[in-house]
Amino acid sequence: MLDIRVELRSLIARKGTSMNKTVHALREAGIISSGPSNMSAKIINKTIKFEEVQQILDYLGYKLVIEEK
Repeated sequence: MLDIRVELRSLIARKGTSMNKTVHALREAGIISSGPSNMSAKIINKTIKFEEVQQILDYLGYKLVIEEK
């Protein structure tokens, strides 16, 4: 099963940035309103919204694809 926490951190690392920088950039663009610590807490607690994951992925240049098994 996909662990979104691991996947997001992996994708952010592949882009050579950090969660902090990513969230700050999304906040400056007016895409999200959460701060870095709040966003990290949402990921750790598995309470992050699907839309927020999509926004982070879009910013990083990725898209979410759902496929039938």
